[in-house]
Amino acid sequence: MNQKSIRKTLLAEFENLLGRSDRIEAHWRDEAPPADWSELAIHQENDEVIDSLDERTREQMISIKQALRRMDAGEWETCTGCGSEIQMARLEALPTTTLCVSCAEAREH
Repeated sequence: MNQKSIRKTLLAEFENLLGRSDRIEAHWRDEAPPADWSELAIHQENDEVIDSLDERTREQMISIKQALRRMDAGEWETCTGCGSEIQMARLEALPTTTLCVSCAEAREH
């Protein structure tokens, strides 16, 4: 897989996330809380799940935007930790990564 095909995949994923974000936004606009207490409790639990999903969706969209900017700037294959090259196999598996394996492992420990 090359950078061009990875870029295409990232753009498609971004579009999917944008659709999800739109559906979540519609949920918040259209959803009226129920009057029944037991239904309200379930409703609040569901809202917590949707809020978490919304946060994760936004984080993923930001990561994709950053990866695309790094591609445009010619920095996508460069580790932000040490400046060395990020292996293509790693970028294929994790296209939004900014760290080489060594820096990622060091950050985990």
